[in-house]
Amino acid sequence: RVPACAQHIVPVVAPTYCRIDERGWGMFSYPGPGRHAHTAKGFAVVDLETTGFDAAAKDRIVEVGIVRIDASGSELGAFSTLIDPGRSVGAEAVHHIDDTMLRDAPTFGEIAPAIRAWLEGVVVVAHDAGFEDAFLTAEFHRARWWPPALPALDTLPLAQSRVPTPNHRLATVCDWAGITIHNPHSALGDARATAQLLPHLLAVRRRPLRWSTPLRPLGGSLSGRYRPRESLASL
Repeated sequence: RVPACAQHIVPVVAPTYCRIDERGWGMFSYPGPGRHAHTAKGFAVVDLETTGFDAAAKDRIVEVGIVRIDASGSELGAFSTLIDPGRSVGAEAVHHIDDTMLRDAPTFGEIAPAIRAWLEGVVVVAHDAGFEDAFLTAEFHRARWWPPALPALDTLPLAQSRVPTPNHRLATVCDWAGITIHNPHSALGDARATAQLLPHLLAVRRRPLRWSTPLRPLGGSLSGRYRPRESLASL
């Protein structure tokens, strides 16, 4: 199902949120010694566009894209929306989002339940996942929801350990895999490219992945209003 159990809110016990990275905070828990083999359940591949790099203080998410795929890499569904950051859009030259595009866009708090629904029940994947981890953790906290530790997978170190390219930026690794990024630097475009890249990286890795962190309910809901960037082309 896409996404899993999205219709019922399940309380999350606050002490289950994790502090896992060098900054001392974050919700993504990466593979290592553990007994949980989650990959058969599929993946939620996420990408964000933001106003800048300071997740903990001044910067905010302006767009989110999530692509759900099954264990073989087949796409099951996708979700994206622009987000009102409550401030200027910041790096417009990078993400090509301007203030006029954000008119009538929801705030993060309004679409947080939908994001939780799309991330629930599977491993969360991103390219350079620490970026997505920092911003999602900070935004969920501002929305007064304390996320549990989520099993996650970062395609950047997977590529760095197996792919012989001059660098391991998403565009470079996708070119190695023969993948075209449609609408690069849009959240949905980059999330879809990462989703298509993941099976290639898992194939060259070969060894199974395991996590110490179980999958936990996130209490998501498919309610809310969305403003996908793609919908603006028809306006």
